[in-house]
Amino acid sequence: MTYNRSGMRDAVDYQRVRSIGKLLFATLGLLFLLSVVSLLPGIDLFVPNTPLTLFALASAIVTLAVVGLLLYVAPGLARLTRATLGGPDEIVDDVASVVHLLVVLAAVLVAHRGLAPAVTPFLEDATWAYDVTFLLISLPLLAVVASQLYASLDPAADLFADRIAGSSAADDATTASAAERPNADDDSVTEGSTR
Repeated sequence: MTYNRSGMRDAVDYQRVRSIGKLLFATLGLLFLLSVVSLLPGIDLFVPNTPLTLFALASAIVTLAVVGLLLYVAPGLARLTRATLGGPDEIVDDVASVVHLLVVLAAVLVAHRGLAPAVTPFLEDATWAYDVTFLLISLPLLAVVASQLYASLDPAADLFADRIAGSSAADDATTASAAERPNADDDSVTEGSTR
């Protein structure tokens, strides 16, 4: 089984790749800036009349920006995955869905980690509710990723075997043509012996 990769270059739009790359670099840049902000003197001071530190407030703002960027870039990464991967559509669609869901799951996990310093001080004894809320959001996403991975096991194994050992369809065709050859040789021998 062969796949046409000649149109792949045309399918990958330069502007789409550039915008996705720009968003990913912006996300990394925000995380870098947050790490630098954490080193600033006085960042651990409390905001007046709240249990929040300045760092917790800055962290929450940066976290919301990063989560927004991740959620915005997730569909684009799925489209880019579909455009660049070669292979059966079933496998490519499964991989693109997994990429999309993993980016959304990453956004949920970033939100959990980044918003915790700004939210949990207000919850006092009920901080477990914060964790349970994010767990209830994360588990369905993880379940869908697991089901997509499970659904693509057989097609991926077939593709893997095809690429490594050769096509089973080609092997079947070779076997069938080899089975027909002795019959053709038998006919010619029979014709030759009757002459």
